[in-house]
Amino acid sequence: MKKNTNKQLAAALHETTKDACGADLEKIIKNFVLLLCKERKIKQAGNIISEFLKYAKKQAGIAEVEIITTREMDDSIINKVQAVLGQKIEAIKKVDNRLLGGLIIKIEDTIFDASIKTQINRLKLSISK
Repeated sequence: MKKNTNKQLAAALHETTKDACGADLEKIIKNFVLLLCKERKIKQAGNIISEFLKYAKKQAGIAEVEIITTREMDDSIINKVQAVLGQKIEAIKKVDNRLLGGLIIKIEDTIFDASIKTQINRLKLSISK
């Protein structure tokens, strides 16, 4: 029997709980915990909850975007990224002092690297050819 991944479990939990409330919700969660015990995944509960939150945001049309800059950023950068993407975003702001300037944007499995460090490295590679 094939084991369910954390993402599959999170999606299943979301789909079964999205319209539930009160005693019904409580029963669904209790059964879900029993399923985790049965599948020996109770130690993965924290990861499954993280996947659940990501899945719920995606279903609500909210993209989780990580924005890395050289210094603290204001909301104008986040607003510009949101305008370019054309959807609601939840920004995770990170500061990386190793960058010389510019920024890096990560959306799911896609990385947009507009950092000066990367541009310099590309220039070095093109010159050395």
